[in-house]
Amino acid sequence: MWVFCLWFLPTVWGGTELLKNADFENPHFSSSDWRAMSGTIASTSDAYHGHTAAKVTKRTHSYGALEQYVTVKKGHRYYFRAHVKILNYARGENVQDVASGMGFKERGSGKMHYQGFGVTPYIQIGQWHIIGGDTLIPDVDITDAHVYIRPDDQSVDFIVDYASLQEVPPLSGFPADANKRIDTIRKADITIRLDDHSVAPSGLSVEAEETAGMFGFGAAINALALVDPSKKGYQDFFYQNFNWAVNGGYLKWKTMEPHRGHIDYNTAMKAIDALLHHGVKVRGHNIFWESNSPAWVDHLSGQALRQAMEKRLTDVVGHYKGKLQHWDVDNEALSNDTLVRHSGDRNLTMWMFREAHKIDPNVQLFLNDHEIVNYNKHTVALEDQAVYFKGAGVPVGGIGIQSHLHHPIDLAVVKARLDEVARAGLPIWITELTVEGVSEKDKPQMFDDLLRLYFSHPAVQGVMLWGFWSNIMSRPESALCTGSGCTPNESGKRVHQLLQTEWRTHENHNIQKGQTVRIRGFKGHYTLRVKHSGHVIHEESFYLGYKGTDLKVSLTGSSTSPHVDQILVG
Repeated sequence: MWVFCLWFLPTVWGGTELLKNADFENPHFSSSDWRAMSGTIASTSDAYHGHTAAKVTKRTHSYGALEQYVTVKKGHRYYFRAHVKILNYARGENVQDVASGMGFKERGSGKMHYQGFGVTPYIQIGQWHIIGGDTLIPDVDITDAHVYIRPDDQSVDFIVDYASLQEVPPLSGFPADANKRIDTIRKADITIRLDDHSVAPSGLSVEAEETAGMFGFGAAINALALVDPSKKGYQDFFYQNFNWAVNGGYLKWKTMEPHRGHIDYNTAMKAIDALLHHGVKVRGHNIFWESNSPAWVDHLSGQALRQAMEKRLTDVVGHYKGKLQHWDVDNEALSNDTLVRHSGDRNLTMWMFREAHKIDPNVQLFLNDHEIVNYNKHTVALEDQAVYFKGAGVPVGGIGIQSHLHHPIDLAVVKARLDEVARAGLPIWITELTVEGVSEKDKPQMFDDLLRLYFSHPAVQGVMLWGFWSNIMSRPESALCTGSGCTPNESGKRVHQLLQTEWRTHENHNIQKGQTVRIRGFKGHYTLRVKHSGHVIHEESFYLGYKGTDLKVSLTGSSTSPHVDQILVG
């Protein structure tokens, strides 16, 4: 169940609103709130929220914008968002970008600075879209700070409504607050008691052992190394730590079909079958990648391209149907639109989702993009894409956020950007976590902080590391193990401790007839064992979900040891 109260609020954090007339309900715009630079502003009843919005027309320059002067502090970070509807496309275009940002002047020198909040691409005419993002004010004295909203082409008229500007709050109380959230959202109560009809001798104990967590902790794997007998250290490290996997390369179109009609299914399939044999769930990455298609695809356009893409969908989704839990459908679609442009269909990504869903209606289909939490460029754009797709009935099942992060990291900013994307109301997976630009001494803590932040966020369902062995990963400085045997380094030891000890439940308690044992455990699959003097006399599996579980154990006739049966009934 995914219910986010953030979705219903005009602001993310409930802090001080810095915009005047942020909801545009006062239709008498003036220099004290909203103004149109090099254009005309008027109220309109065509509103996203409430009764009134601002309509901007007749812009005479490309820099013409809807603006408002604001008071901000040097060295502080601010987050902006608004809803925009464009009323026409620029000549010869069928999509439109809308930029938002902040301008300010250095006090003394008078030098002007302009910093973008982010860009929402592919805005369509007559539809509400979300724009915005965050920016850091430099640590210099400034004056005349203002927010602005503008399409790039001056001929484009637009409407704006339901805006907000707030300071990004510090992440106080970390990690204690994160740990409290982890206990609240990742755990549930297990209640164990003996059936009233059980004949219970003294010396009984119960053991609850988590065998597979609900939350997905995984990593990108190399399909060849995973089934290579000489890479046992690599395989052992993976299976000892992770319950999810993503094939890092051998499901991509460019790798599978470098020459048209010659498709390599087997390399990926062998690895997938090995993973499934070990009880590991698998993500599919990816059906399409706008900037990384086979060379022969680059020469296709129009109907010829569409036919090649239809075959790719049928081939790859159909071939692995029933084996994959997720598919990344159109990788990094916000930063590149090669396939979209060559096809001539601005809604091509929506078509990809719908066709994939027809072929395998049980696989969860993901938007997956970058510059979401590590940079501000596409944070709000990804939220907008998810909301727009949902509204259009596109079967998008989740949001993938790549997470290639460089030291130093501002956890407050990462959390703020994650909160923003969560407003879309879809489950989130961190799909490509790496830590870079950090010393080996500081790297374990960086992993700890990020994993703890992500695990404590209610919208996040899983975290995938983008590889772990320095010998075969694209970003080896993020490795958890090194050397020919994949020997864990200090970061690998820290991650193992988190995933297999701190965030894993395995408890033993003495129990008597009439007594209730209560355990606060991490959600997932469990094995329950009842022991008498250390010998297992009863064993069963159970699942711990959101509502917890109440186990009533009957011992009579259920033991696994003949000599214990004599104890119970003799």
